[in-house]
Amino acid sequence: MNKYVYQIQGALESDAGELKGLRVLVCDLYNFESVDVPIGILDKETIAYLRFRLKISTETINIQRLPNSTQNKIRMLLGKWLDRWVLENFYGDTKQHKGVNP
Repeated sequence: MNKYVYQIQGALESDAGELKGLRVLVCDLYNFESVDVPIGILDKETIAYLRFRLKISTETINIQRLPNSTQNKIRMLLGKWLDRWVLENFYGDTKQHKGVNP
């Protein structure tokens, strides 16, 4: 698969304070991009938990301070989404790469 790294910068919220997505920095050896990932890639339970944490916190959410099970869910689903995003945006056509379902 692709060799890239990412860092979750924070949550994206609407003007009304509704959780809309995550801002993520993604880079490989030759590319560096900021990408807004839609919150819909996560499962309903994780979305509900993040919404709850945003409502009770006056600070940004630090993913590393969330429970391990929540971190793992976020990273697993985010990783799958970013694999496709990196192929499409850094390397072009994903149809040429085996094992990727756009």
